[in-house]
Amino acid sequence: MEVVAICGSPRENGNTATLIEALLEGAREVGADTTRFDPAKMQILDCTAGDECLVSPEAGCRLEDDMQHIYAALRRAQAWVFGTPVYHAHLTGTLKRVIDRLYAFFTNEGGRWRLGLEGRRRGAIIVVQADPERETPQRVADYLQQVMGAYNVDVVGRIAESSLLKPGDAAARPDLLARARELGRELAAQ
Repeated sequence: MEVVAICGSPRENGNTATLIEALLEGAREVGADTTRFDPAKMQILDCTAGDECLVSPEAGCRLEDDMQHIYAALRRAQAWVFGTPVYHAHLTGTLKRVIDRLYAFFTNEGGRWRLGLEGRRRGAIIVVQADPERETPQRVADYLQQVMGAYNVDVVGRIAESSLLKPGDAAARPDLLARARELGRELAAQ
């Protein structure tokens, strides 16, 4: 089992990253190989809607940047994890840029859309926000679950948590870390 996590936070050790690391730790406990990408530290260009990727499943994205590493990892992984803090009532632009570029996994053959990924995958979602209001992280998680569904990723669990204001707040919550580790174990269970 290979688990690939995309951390949409620009903070290397922020609350999103802390929970993703706990999740990946849980996955490793049951034997999974794990990879984490931090797009904020990578060169990932915006989708230019050139549509060359739609020609065939092998065409891929014509933009040459670090997204090529993410494509390769997501293709071979059996499990995907998306994590983001809430920025202005939605996911970060960093994660949105990656999601927009996933368009390259589709083809359009004679007006018929086809996903160029074989099989189904498992998925997990982590969304955190500083504000104590609880509905927004749930809405962002709903959006990410919808995105994953388009790629035949079955979400086995998600954490959508509020009141994580400062970096380190998630690390100070043993209950939350335990939930993330358990989600990782569940995600990687065969």
